[in-house]
Parts: sequence; C-alpha cells; structure tokens
Amino acid sequence: MKDKSLDDIVNIISSFIDNLKSYLPALEIEVNEIITAEEKDVKIIERYLDSTLSLAAHGIGEDLFVKLLEYYKTIDPEGALFYWNEYDNL
Repeated sequence: MKDKSLDDIVNIISSFIDNLKSYLPALEIEVNEIITAEEKDVKIIERYLDSTLSLAAHGIGEDLFVKLLEYYKTIDPEGALFYWNEYDNL
C-alpha cells in the first residue's frame, strides 16, 4: 500500500506540470510572433529561450524551444551553441 504522503507528492508534481503546460499556448504565440517579425533583439530572444529552456527541463515545450533556437541560430550562431549545450545538459 502506498504511503499517503507519496500520493500527495505525486499530486503536487502533477499539478505543477499541468500548471506549467497552461502557459505553453501563450508562449507559443509569442515565439511565433518573434520569428514572423524577424526579431533581431538578442535580449528579447534570449529571454524567451530561457523561458522555453526552463519548461523543456520539465519535459514541456521542447519543440518550441528548438524552433526558437533554430531561428536564433540565424542571428547569433555562437549564442545558439550555448543554448544547445544547455539543452543537451538537461
């Protein structure tokens, strides 16, 4: 029989993951706007890379992170390499 506290922890983690997933649609719209507008401001792009990388660390939105990173690579290949390495180390 499972311990009640273990069930509570599983429920908290599950709720946390669901909460993170709820941000994904809005984030996807913003990332698509960055790419469509051909945003060149590295600070803006990196802010979104940081956010999507944080989500990817929890198994959420990895495709979105890679999509933005592929775009970023066209602007700052060296900076993109940093993010690829961070992603590989998750």
